[in-house]
Amino acid sequence: MSHLRTRLAERRRIRTRLREERAFAQSLAAAPTLESAHELRSLATRR
Repeated sequence: MSHLRTRLAERRRIRTRLREERAFAQSLAAAPTLESAHELRSLATRR
């Protein structure tokens, strides 16, 4: 049972990370200028 819970928690973390990455990619695509996209990228590297 412990192994199952570990796998479920791992999968949940992976899905959360992928969701965050998709949201970040969308914000980059929606950035009005190249400079603002660069600022978003630099903020993301600090996470």
